[in-house]
Amino acid sequence: MLTLFSIFTFLLSLFGYNPDKQLNDPKAKVLLDAVSKTYKNYESVEANFTLISTNHQQNKSSNKKGTVYLKGEKYKLLMGKQEIICDKKSVWTYLKDIKEVQINDYEPNKEDITPSNMFTIYQNDFNYILNGEDNIDKTECTIIDLMPKDKNKPFFKVRIWINKNAKFIKQMKVFDKNGSTYTYTVTLFNSKAGLEDNFFKFDTSKHPEVHVEDLRM
Repeated sequence: MLTLFSIFTFLLSLFGYNPDKQLNDPKAKVLLDAVSKTYKNYESVEANFTLISTNHQQNKSSNKKGTVYLKGEKYKLLMGKQEIICDKKSVWTYLKDIKEVQINDYEPNKEDITPSNMFTIYQNDFNYILNGEDNIDKTECTIIDLMPKDKNKPFFKVRIWINKNAKFIKQMKVFDKNGSTYTYTVTLFNSKAGLEDNFFKFDTSKHPEVHVEDLRM
């Protein structure tokens, strides 16, 4: 991954960063706070999304589809042949192709972007600016760029498109320092998923064919 400050600065300018814009723009904060408040008002959420991973240096890209379920800090992420489930105590990583589930202690790093903190992480760890408006799948969105305060992060910017009416994140694009981008686009959003707490656990009794690798301390 590229870590040189000169390359970091070049990439910021390449993707439209304007140093004259005010960091932590009050208008951006009002909108981000509205998104966070909207999410916190939902008891549980289901969202289908697409992920486009692009290596711009090699001119290669891949498309994946997934579903994420959220309830407070609990989450379940389904993508391809992998499931990641978290109940705030343990994290199960289910690898379907090799019929194995790995269980780890839940050790959240407040600086990492996870399904459970993506709506609030901006509050302490990022600078943010408004960056115009756009239309995503006929949805009017406001664009906000988030720049990590920690320059050692593997990414230098996260761009989010916020649904102007519903106040939720329609699209998120992560800019990696190695020249790759990862674009998540929400294709279906259900704010009334009605998920029970046991939904966020991996029930080994229902998967007797799966090898369990318990790595918890």
